[in-house]
Amino acid sequence: MKKTLLFLGVAAVIAGCSQPQGVGLGPLGSDTSDLPQNTRTEFEMAGLTPLPVYRFDFADAETPADALNAGGNRLRQAEQNLEIVQESRTYFMRQVELNDSIYVVSEGDAPVASLVSVIRARTGCLVDPQPLRSEDAAVYTLDCS
Repeated sequence: MKKTLLFLGVAAVIAGCSQPQGVGLGPLGSDTSDLPQNTRTEFEMAGLTPLPVYRFDFADAETPADALNAGGNRLRQAEQNLEIVQESRTYFMRQVELNDSIYVVSEGDAPVASLVSVIRARTGCLVDPQPLRSEDAAVYTLDCS
């Protein structure tokens, strides 16, 4: 009896895989004409708290330095940022959107290399690993397209 059920289960899987569509896996082979054309990747933060987002409209071309200064001293207050501890260092971070450009401002300790991964996980965007640096802040440019 057990062998018969096992045989039927294996036969069903093999029969499903022999179809051109596969078993819930989409089209098989090299023909991709039926695939969706949207290439945007959805990113799930898996329970992480997102960075606070602040949006500003600038008449001029925006720069990472503008992102650092946007909102003035009001955004430099701890309660306006998300506190993140990474490699025993503390950072206060926020996401700043200036027109069509998106940045993450990280204030506090000197940035560590793993901070790029933290930003990516909390924003779902690609991060330029070379930030604009000032005395106590770093501004990372994001690509969220």
